[in-house]
Amino acid sequence: MKTTDKDNKAASPVIPPWDSFVAIGDSFTEGMTDPLEDDSDDPLYVGWADRLAMELSQRRISAGREPLKYANLAVRGKLIGQVNQEQLDVAIAMKPALLSIVAGGNDMIRPGSSADKVTELLEEMVVKARSQGIEVILCAQYDPHHSPILGLTRSTVAVFNSNLWSLARRHGCYVIDQWGLRSLRDTALWAPDRLHLTGEGHRIMMNAALEALGQSVADPDYQTPAAAGKDRFAASENIAWAKDHLWPWVKRHSRGRSSGDGRSPKYPQLIPVTDDFLE
Repeated sequence: MKTTDKDNKAASPVIPPWDSFVAIGDSFTEGMTDPLEDDSDDPLYVGWADRLAMELSQRRISAGREPLKYANLAVRGKLIGQVNQEQLDVAIAMKPALLSIVAGGNDMIRPGSSADKVTELLEEMVVKARSQGIEVILCAQYDPHHSPILGLTRSTVAVFNSNLWSLARRHGCYVIDQWGLRSLRDTALWAPDRLHLTGEGHRIMMNAALEALGQSVADPDYQTPAAAGKDRFAASENIAWAKDHLWPWVKRHSRGRSSGDGRSPKYPQLIPVTDDFLE
């Protein structure tokens, strides 16, 4: 929710007030791994931001308003500096009513990363957008306690999140509290690479974003952990993960390559979000 206006959630308008929304960031906002078609070798991913745009637009249309206009500039593998250089100015030029800036996750998993430096740049980005009258929604990073390797970044992520909440309060931003989502502790909601969510995980994030924006959620139980959920990976799963995902990632990045090399944003311009948007 907007950190400067927590107590006014009940007074928030039922009709989403934003007529346009642009999302920038990395694979999390691109939507990996929430494919539109399961049988594609290179699928178009949906993700929380696309689902949020659809939900907001449907509510506007039901109220007799124009559909939400939406662009998604996020590209997998991007560091926050690349998001700043390649996406922010393009997004601001579209003059959206709402802008999501979710970046820094790829920085956090790199050895020696500084949460303070990442959030310093994030704050510069927020200030630039807010100076143009654009409302901004941010996202606290998830708690990586479920993985013994990724869990090594937990203290760095915690510092990042603390900085993020503070800067959000300073500049009147909305914040999605991914760290606090107990439902995401179910390992079934994470893709085999453990970095990306399944479609169900992205639906949970869409609901968290609605709540952060002061809107009614689509699923009142989205924060409830699954009854049979498992919140840690077994040793055998960790060995398979290191072989199939961690080592290829290390090799790729040691060669200066990224999963997003050569890729373009899936929705580079504002488009109206109509009923067939996710079909």
